[in-house]
Amino acid sequence: MYINISAANNQVSQLQGYADKLQQAKSQLNTYKSSLAANWQGREVPYMTRGIDRAIAQIDAAMRELREIAKDVSLAAASIKREEDAAAAAARARAAKEQRIAAAQTAYNTACDDLAKLNMRRDEIMKALKKRPELIRKYKDELGDLIKSIEAAEKKCNSCKNALTAARR
Repeated sequence: MYINISAANNQVSQLQGYADKLQQAKSQLNTYKSSLAANWQGREVPYMTRGIDRAIAQIDAAMRELREIAKDVSLAAASIKREEDAAAAAARARAAKEQRIAAAQTAYNTACDDLAKLNMRRDEIMKALKKRPELIRKYKDELGDLIKSIEAAEKKCNSCKNALTAARR
C-alpha cells in the first residue's frame, strides 16, 4: 500500500482548519451570548442562553472529534510510511543478497571450470606418459607447474564455495 504523505498532511490541515472555523463560531456565539445577557432583560433570555450553551457544547464536541480525526490520520499516515520504508529497505536487502549470491555463484562456477580444465590437461599428459613413458622429460616441467596450478585452483574453488555458502546466509 502506497501512502501519499503530502495528501494525508493536506487532509490533516483541512480538518484542523475546520476545527479552527468552529472555534471562531464558538467565540462569536459566546460574544453574542454576553451581548444578549448584557443588553436584553426579558424572561426568555435564560432560555436563549441555554440554547446557545447547547450549541457551544455541540461545537466543542465537533472540534474535539475533528482534532482527534486529524491526529489519527496523521499517526496512521506516519505508521504506513514507516512500514513502506521498512518494506523497501527489506526489498533492497533481498536484492543485494541476490546479487552477492549471483556473483559468488559465478566465481565458484569459474573456479570449478578452471580446475576441471587443469585436471583434464593433467589427465591428457598422464595418458600420454602411459603410452610413451620416455616423454617424461618433455612433460616434467609442465606437469610440475600443472600440479601447483591444480592445488591453487582447488584452494580457489574451496574458497569460492565458502564465499557462496556465506552469501546464501
